Amino acid sequence: MLGKLIKHEFKGSGRTMVPFILMCLGLSVLAGLSIRGMENLQDYGWFTVLFGIVIFLFVVGLMAVCIMALVVCIERFRKNLLGDEGYLMFTLPVSVDEHIFAKLIVSSVWFVVTWLVCMLAFVLMLLCNVDMIEVNWSEIGYVLNEVWGRLVDFGLLHIIAYILELLVLIFAACCVTCMQFYSAMAIGYSFSNHKLLLSVVFFFVINVALSILQPLLLSITGNAGVIDFMIESVENMSAPVTVHMILLGTFLYMLILFVILYFPTRLLLKHKLNLP
Repeated sequence: MLGKLIKHEFKGSGRTMVPFILMCLGLSVLAGLSIRGMENLQDYGWFTVLFGIVIFLFVVGLMAVCIMALVVCIERFRKNLLGDEGYLMFTLPVSVDEHIFAKLIVSSVWFVVTWLVCMLAFVLMLLCNVDMIEVNWSEIGYVLNEVWGRLVDFGLLHIIAYILELLVLIFAACCVTCMQFYSAMAIGYSFSNHKLLLSVVFFFVINVALSILQPLLLSITGNAGVIDFMIESVENMSAPVTVHMILLGTFLYMLILFVILYFPTRLLLKHKLNLP
């Protein structure tokens, strides 16, 4: 059932996200053409204003697609599970965990897609003007050969592993971000009145609590000798393995934060659900 929930979630959220993504990519091409047009203009007039407006709209489009990814993350959870649709969603033969993970996976994917779309938008804008950029291909080829040689010396398998580990870490960070909003809404909507306002208040409370908890965890692990043990272990490791250990430690840290946020959210949705 989790797969069906994810499919349904992609369909529902895609109706909002896809138009914004296409708009952003379209504006990137127009912005690139506008930059090209301003370079070729000899008589600056209202064309300059028009091109400036297009570039401004491109910047707005980038901001809009990022904000919309966050809005979709929040609204899909609020409407489907905490609003009127919750009566239908919670009658399905699906566990609370599947509901939460479906929202988490889809929202995290949209966050990653949004980041990739922003990068692609800049690439498209650059490609519209690539023939106007003076490039010394021999120097670029030399730099690429040097970089490739360094990568081979360092170890291609390590590089591939780093990329995969970073992707997992980015996805984990997106999940933690989503859980911050989900946990705040789960607490806020467990009350009878002022649910949205309380959700906002608890979001800031949770962030303050996490900011206090993070140094506390470091202090506890330091007193327990964990940090000293890790430092001694790293000193005896090679540089590639050290990077792997740092990425693994960061992932474990994200996992701890996720667990801290996930289980209260799950318990509230299962036992303290207060639908309108």
